[in-house]
Amino acid sequence: MYFKTTPPSISLFAPTGFPMIEKKDDLSNLVLTCLDRNEISIETNDIIAIAQKIVSKAEGRLMKLSDVKPTQKAVRLARQANKDPRLVELILQESNEILRVSDGVIIVEHRLGHVLANAGIDRSNIKSTHQEEMVLLLPINPDQSAEKIRNEIKKKIGINVGVIITDSIGRAWRLGTIGHAIGSAGIKTIMDLRYKATDLFDRELQVTCIAWADQLAAAASLAMGETNEGTPVVIIKGIETPSEEYSAQNLIRSKEEDLFR
Repeated sequence: MYFKTTPPSISLFAPTGFPMIEKKDDLSNLVLTCLDRNEISIETNDIIAIAQKIVSKAEGRLMKLSDVKPTQKAVRLARQANKDPRLVELILQESNEILRVSDGVIIVEHRLGHVLANAGIDRSNIKSTHQEEMVLLLPINPDQSAEKIRNEIKKKIGINVGVIITDSIGRAWRLGTIGHAIGSAGIKTIMDLRYKATDLFDRELQVTCIAWADQLAAAASLAMGETNEGTPVVIIKGIETPSEEYSAQNLIRSKEEDLFR
């Protein structure tokens, strides 16, 4: 006998027409305005995925390389990595530890705890000139940024949503980059099923720990795009894992468990 059930599904919407972001822009207001213009409604426990780049721009994390004075350590490391010493100085300032150096790449433990290339400092989709080259740093506290946007949206429309701040990251064991969550508010970020659930054959799960927020960020990245699409916000519907306790920091593996260091 077959039982009729509704198959699980999620929906992703990437509203178009999002403006270029300037320092001190109200992202919550811009998100709501853009959604309204695209006739996309917001419902309780929807998840709003927001590209890190627009959060950093709104928070004034753009830096002029001409304002950066590299230290001797940065100059030495820049020779080793074949990079601009001013950029390397910013990488050092944004990092807890340098882990690996090769031609064109410096792998670090970022001050937020993420292990990533070049401290997440970016030049793409940033207006620069030859005389005034700009780079963009990660937000000071992405979890706090996500919480602020979430609270402002609730204040304006009275609806609880989840917010994820997404960025692209490379992985030690795979080629290519993928979206992951660097900031989160209002959703469960990690689903630890160890010794709490069983498989189809009633075996107790012993290692299953799902990076829930990272999976949502990766899905959102498919709709956002990675180049010149101009769609830095994605609404995710159909997933309801509200939580006030979890943040993106829950996703960071401790040094003691990190086999790639």
